[in-house]
Amino acid sequence: MFAGLDFGTSNCSIGIMHAGQPTLIPLEDGKTRLPSCLFIEKESSNTVTLSDAEIASRVTTLKNQQITAAKAATDEALITIARKQLRKEYRDKTANNTRAQSIVEALRSNGDVIFGEEAELSHVAEPENGFYIKSPKSFLGADISSAQKQVFSDIVEKMLAFIKQEAEYVKQIEIDQVVIGRPVNFHGLLGRDGNAQALDIIGSAALKVGYKQVEFLMEPVAAAYDYERQLSRDKLVLILDLGGGTTDCSMIQIGPGFVHQQDRQSGILSHTGQRIGGIDLDNKLALMALMPHFGKSAMLSNGLPVPNNLFRQAVSMNDVSAQQEFNARRTGIEINDYCKITTDPRLNRLKTLRDGKFGLRVSRSAEQAKILLSEKSPIALPLHYIENDFNISISREQLSDAIADELRKFEVLMTDAIKQAGALPDALYVTGGTAMSPVIQQWIHRVFPDMEVFIGDHFGSVTSGLTTHAQRLFGR
Repeated sequence: MFAGLDFGTSNCSIGIMHAGQPTLIPLEDGKTRLPSCLFIEKESSNTVTLSDAEIASRVTTLKNQQITAAKAATDEALITIARKQLRKEYRDKTANNTRAQSIVEALRSNGDVIFGEEAELSHVAEPENGFYIKSPKSFLGADISSAQKQVFSDIVEKMLAFIKQEAEYVKQIEIDQVVIGRPVNFHGLLGRDGNAQALDIIGSAALKVGYKQVEFLMEPVAAAYDYERQLSRDKLVLILDLGGGTTDCSMIQIGPGFVHQQDRQSGILSHTGQRIGGIDLDNKLALMALMPHFGKSAMLSNGLPVPNNLFRQAVSMNDVSAQQEFNARRTGIEINDYCKITTDPRLNRLKTLRDGKFGLRVSRSAEQAKILLSEKSPIALPLHYIENDFNISISREQLSDAIADELRKFEVLMTDAIKQAGALPDALYVTGGTAMSPVIQQWIHRVFPDMEVFIGDHFGSVTSGLTTHAQRLFGR
C-alpha cells in the first residue's frame, strides 16, 4: 500500500487513497493532525506492546461511556483514543527510578515516547520530568554536529515510526511506499548542503521504520496537485504554501490537460522558498504584543534599557541555542539583578516565565491569540499561569503590525516566483495553517487585488496532493 506523508514543522499527517479520493488517517484522539513534537520522559519505561484484544476492549468501554465525544466519534477515532490511553497506563506501570541525565540517554532507555498534543501537555504540566522537542524538522538543515545529527535522526525515526504504526493499525493495512513532502528550502544556513542533509535524515529514517520505497515532492507542488482535482480547465497557478516553519511558492501548470502526464517537471515553471513560517509569526506576535507586559523596554536605574535579547530568547521556542541561553544559570542571575535595579514591576513576570519554565505556554498563548483573532478583534488573552487575573488585550492591528516584516518577505517570494516563471498566473492558491488568519487573507488581497484567489484546505491540501502523487508513482 502507498501513502502521502506530510512531515511538517507544526503538524504531521498521512493519507491514503480511498474510493478514488485522498483520505487522511486519524493519528491522535481521532484527529488527522499530529503536532510535530515529542516528550521523552527522564524515567525509563519498557516498550509498549498492545494486543488487539486490549484495544478492542477499551474501544468498547469508550463506546459504552456516556460522554458525547466518544458517542459521536468514529471507530477509527476511538482506536486512536484507546491506544493513547493504554500506552500511558503502561508507561505509568513500567516507569522506574532510573532517570536519564541527557536526551541521548533518554532516547536509548525509554521504550515509549510521547507525541503530539499529549507531548505538549506533558511538558507544560511537568517540564522537569523529560526532554521536549518541538518542530524537529526545523533543525534538520542546520549546521549541526555529528552527535546532534544522530540525535535528530533518532527523533525523526521515532516520529515516522509512530505515524506509520498508528496509520497501519487504524486502517489495518501495511504501508510500504510513501511520498514525503519537503519544503523548497529547509531551515538553516547551509543552503543546498543543508537541504541534502535534511533529506538524507528523513529518507534514511523512513527506510529504517519499514518503508521500502521513499520519494520526495515539493510541498507547494503537492498542494497544486490537490487543487488540480477541482479544475475543469487548465490554469497557470501561483501556489502559496504558508507552513509552520517554511513558506514556499511555485508557479505550475495544472488541469485536465496535464493530470495524466507521467513527468510533470516541465509544467513547474518556478520555485521560491524561505525558512520562515507560522511559528515565526507566533514568535513575533509574542515578542511585540506580549513581551511589553513582561518588561520589554523597561528602564534600569542606570538609565539603560533591559537588553532586548532576553525577550527574544524567551519567545524563540524553535531556536535551541536561544532556549539554552535563556535557561542558562547566568541568565537567571542576570534577570534577578535587573529586577533589583528597576522600579518597573513588569520585569518580575519575565523572571516568573523563566523560573517556571513557562516558555512553551507563552508560545502556545501567542498561537492561540492568532487563532482567536481569526474570529474576533480585539481579544483578551489570559496568562493566568504567570499571574492571577493577568489578561492581555490584542487586536488584529497589533498582529498586522507585529508581522509586517514577515509579510514583506512573503510578498518578495511571490513576486520572485512570478518573475522566474516569466508569466502572470491565472489564479493564486493558498494553503497552510497560517492562511487561516484574516490578517493574512486581507494582506493577500491587498498585494494581488485583481487576482482570483482560492483558499485551500489549510491543513490537508499538501497531504492530499502527496497522496495523489503517490498513486501516480505506485498505484499502477
